[in-house]
This record gives sequence, structure tokens and C-alpha cells, in this order.
Amino acid sequence: MAVRGRSGRIDADRATVYSVEDAWSHALDRGGPMDFFGSTIEVPAQRVLGSLGAMQALADAWVASSAICRDYPDAGAVVVRARRGQSRAHYEPGGVIAIPLEQPWACREAVLLHEVAHHCSEGQCVTAHDGHFRLAMVRLAEVAFGPEAALLLRASYDAAGLAVAHAA
Repeated sequence: MAVRGRSGRIDADRATVYSVEDAWSHALDRGGPMDFFGSTIEVPAQRVLGSLGAMQALADAWVASSAICRDYPDAGAVVVRARRGQSRAHYEPGGVIAIPLEQPWACREAVLLHEVAHHCSEGQCVTAHDGHFRLAMVRLAEVAFGPEAALLLRASYDAAGLAVAHAA
């Protein structure tokens, strides 16, 4: 299903990105060794974050990491706030992430990472979930979870037919 984003452009990849990332998040829920095309890789387990303060501290650490500062020097600070309702987390242009804290699914590291990826790629994307967003997501996954989790995410995007932009 194609959905129009805030820019008015159709975000044709949105549903596929969500599907890929849901499967990736479930793999992170389990953590541990995984078969990856005949090789075993160790995937870390993601955490469910218990407070807004914990989410803010983690988002700050990710944005301040040397890799993200190098790759996204204009990202700037991000603010994580509580969101009413239970339907979804979202990113507001300018650096605000809204998370429905009453929902355990929304308090997972992978959900926060998705919203931070919107923040990092904000000035580069034509549509909200395009290849530039996916590149930011893969780079953040490496910072947050390590190279194995980033490889798993990139391969999952590829298997779904979603290109990841090339680094500049």
C-alpha cells in the first residue's frame, strides 16, 4: 500500500520497510546464534526500555556516536517525548520522537532506532522510508547492536527488494 507522507509524495516502501523491520525486531527479541546463509552469526537481544529517560539517554548516545557524527554531521540533538494513544511511534521534523509509553512494543530499542534514523536522514530523504532512510537505519543498527545485526537488517531489506542508498 502506498501512503502519502508529509511531503505529499507517495511513500511506496513504507509497508515493506515496516514488515522487514518487524521481522528484524523479532530476531532481536530472541537474540543469540542465527543461521545466516550457512554461517552462524550472533545477534544481540534488544531491550524493552522502561522509561522516557532511558530512551532519551540511548537516543542521545546513538546520535553522539562517532560513526553517526561522521556520517550525519547535521543530525543535531533529538528529543524523545511521550505520545498519547497506542497506534504508533512517530518522528516530528526538527528532532522530536514521540513514543506511546503505555505500549511495550513501542518501547523496544528497534522502534526507537527507526525514529532516530528518520532524524539522521531527515534532510536526505525524498520519501520517509527511502534508500537514504534505510542507510541511516543500517548504520544506526551497527552502532546500537553491532555488525551482525546491521548485516541481518541490510540483507533483509535486500531480500524484500528494498535498496539501501550508497554512502556519500
